[in-house]
Amino acid sequence: MQGKTFAFLWVFLTALIVGGCASPPDRVLSTVDSAYATLPNGHSPIDPSQFSKIYAAMAAKPGDNLVRLMESKHGRALNLLSLSGGGQNGAFGAGFLIGWRETGKRPQFDVVGGVSTGALMATHAFLGTPDDDLKLEELYTKVTKKDIYTERGIFDIISGSDSLSITAPLRAQIAKFVTQTELERVAAAYDQGRILVVGTTNVDYGQTWVWNMSLIAKAGDLDLYRKVLLASASFPIIFPPVEIDGHLFVDGAARSNVVVAGMGGMEKPPPPLYGPGNLYLIDNGRLKNPPAALRRAIGDIAATTVGVMMDQSMQTAMTRSYVGARILGYNFNMVGIPDDVKIGKDPLAFDPEQMRAAFDAGRALGKNPSPWMNVPPSGGDIPPWAWEAIRKNF
Repeated sequence: MQGKTFAFLWVFLTALIVGGCASPPDRVLSTVDSAYATLPNGHSPIDPSQFSKIYAAMAAKPGDNLVRLMESKHGRALNLLSLSGGGQNGAFGAGFLIGWRETGKRPQFDVVGGVSTGALMATHAFLGTPDDDLKLEELYTKVTKKDIYTERGIFDIISGSDSLSITAPLRAQIAKFVTQTELERVAAAYDQGRILVVGTTNVDYGQTWVWNMSLIAKAGDLDLYRKVLLASASFPIIFPPVEIDGHLFVDGAARSNVVVAGMGGMEKPPPPLYGPGNLYLIDNGRLKNPPAALRRAIGDIAATTVGVMMDQSMQTAMTRSYVGARILGYNFNMVGIPDDVKIGKDPLAFDPEQMRAAFDAGRALGKNPSPWMNVPPSGGDIPPWAWEAIRKNF
């Protein structure tokens, strides 16, 4: 909790002490429409009433569903993977993927979507070789906080900075693990009909932008590819936003902790062409947080409140993903960090001991013959009869 407490104390102290002493210049709202991003439903971010150019280029007509088009191309049902946010707890997802591969049952994924820390692991999860797994293990067991960010001093904050920390170390990590070689491999997978997407939050428009990383790779734009990954993992306030085409982007989990490609189209999709495929969702967080008495300190209260808000975001994302899978006629499969794993409460701690615990727990669960839940855990918002109605009607 210490990392979060420190960060939020700085926020409140700065607001009270500085109170507008430094005023950054105004910005002009960008109306540039990205050639590589859509809304989650396949529509244009700038003109949500229209389908994006990306979707229009892939679909024969607006009513087409991307998953059905891919099924037709591959001649089989698909395997979709979605990787959630969670900061250092992405170590769980990395470990789970490796344990799953070690069983010999991990499929090659046709579509991979990642948000926040899930975006950082998405490239190597998508490429999926043993060497890629080794890079995931290195990224999530060999780094510390200094490899991800450095905290700004009070004078930097007073001078009008846009965050409490600097993410130059994270940019260096992304450059280390995503090179021209990975870019070319993602492009080659796109030629085989496979797609990689990443979610970010556009804070100017208040939208989730889903980036087609496969198209970016196909265009050979390594700089943009890395920028999108950095943007998706830029936790607001703590990390600076990332500017792309005049738009400001922060952590994709700020609005949606999960992205699943393929839900676009004007109408409910027809039944699967080749029977039910699979949506696999790896939640890099606890499915349940045990209750604990909160210390009445402003930092603890602020940090824990934000944590509760993010948990609710994940609950909503899981529910939406489950409904989406049912509409597609696909099996829903999800895992999350077991309650007894000692991962701490600060996802930005990047504590090697906690990351190793999460990684080992994920690896062990990945080797389990039956690790999956087929219905999201209930947070008390949706009654059992509603889940039953969803199962019966889709």
